[in-house]
Amino acid sequence: MTSLCNRLSSFFLAGLVMVLGAYSHAAAQALPVCSWPFESTGQGITNVATPDMNATYWIMPFDTKSWAAMVIKGQYPKARFFNFDTYTATGAAVDSVVDKDLAPDPGSTNPFATTADSKPQSYTVMISGNATGSANSVRVGASRLAFVVYRVYAPNLGLDRTGGVGLPTVSLVAQSGEVRTLRPCPFASAETGLTNLILLLRANRFLEAANFLQQIFLNTDQTNMVFCNPSQPGPGPVAFAPATLGANFFPNPQTTYLETPGICFQQGKVLVVRGKALVFPNSYLTGSVLQPAFDTQIQARYWSMCNNDRVIPYPVVACLADFETVLDENQFYTYVISGDQAPPSWLPPGVNWLPWGETDIPKNLIFRIILPVSSALEGADYTPKAAFCDTAVVMQQGWQSCFAPGGVM
Repeated sequence: MTSLCNRLSSFFLAGLVMVLGAYSHAAAQALPVCSWPFESTGQGITNVATPDMNATYWIMPFDTKSWAAMVIKGQYPKARFFNFDTYTATGAAVDSVVDKDLAPDPGSTNPFATTADSKPQSYTVMISGNATGSANSVRVGASRLAFVVYRVYAPNLGLDRTGGVGLPTVSLVAQSGEVRTLRPCPFASAETGLTNLILLLRANRFLEAANFLQQIFLNTDQTNMVFCNPSQPGPGPVAFAPATLGANFFPNPQTTYLETPGICFQQGKVLVVRGKALVFPNSYLTGSVLQPAFDTQIQARYWSMCNNDRVIPYPVVACLADFETVLDENQFYTYVISGDQAPPSWLPPGVNWLPWGETDIPKNLIFRIILPVSSALEGADYTPKAAFCDTAVVMQQGWQSCFAPGGVM
């Protein structure tokens, strides 16, 4: 049995047994019963569906029949990006509001839209089936159960995953107009949060939603798993194309995904990736998403390169975000993906390294771009190019020798 099958802790499996065996005896309660019951960080059991390691997702169910609306109040996080999204019971996107479009409360300012500074920097979001069309209104679909997802990317240096402001408060508006403010969910771990969430969904007969979460987070079926053949010759050039994975697992509407096909480790070779960096904000260090890290005009809010297992449950191996990536004097990046356990001593200066991970499992690289300007994606230099190359060639001649033989550059 591979390590993929061992990702779930015994505690979590015990909790799932309790969920599956006892949900029919639990008392149904109008959902949600507390705010933000499940946090997904891309670590542990939440390392599924090719997550970005610099992102955190807080997930909450919303019973649209029991409640007329959900009101979310919070502070703009000190982070690169955030949004609120609604999804169907099976994870398909319905509606979204992105940070820069979120109107601030009276007396506040939105740091994602203006350099003007005031405190507090607060906002209010309304989620309902009767969204008014205002910037701060997010609609739900026609089905009774919706998922609300709060997503935060790349908090500023030294801050926690909430961007230093904590989680937003949540209130529910009954059909009668009565307002109920939810307490934060007390669950201390992802295992407990997911177990309780599935339990409550089943108790309320939202079986489609419960099965969806269970399939995503507990899918360790390796029946059709494809292993790599170390003797099989690999490709030369490796192309990036629009992604095919993750379309129904809470996709981010503001993100463009480019990915490679499944690729296998080649003994004695490394994968070299090269591309021109989109200009991104220098928020990680300066705190402002409006200040470019270089040049004068921001081309994308965020980008990252991640290496993932191309087998169920599609965990990420490692990521490097824009602010973690070393660029050359022409603002190009170079990544080397190798089977080493740590950055090899022969890695050329100015080259970024990502681990391959388990060498018997196919991999794929995903290049994420959040809020790109349309013109930025038209330039060929901005699409990553990749090729396998002999390790000895990189050591002796540098990465530049890897591309011409493969027809990449």
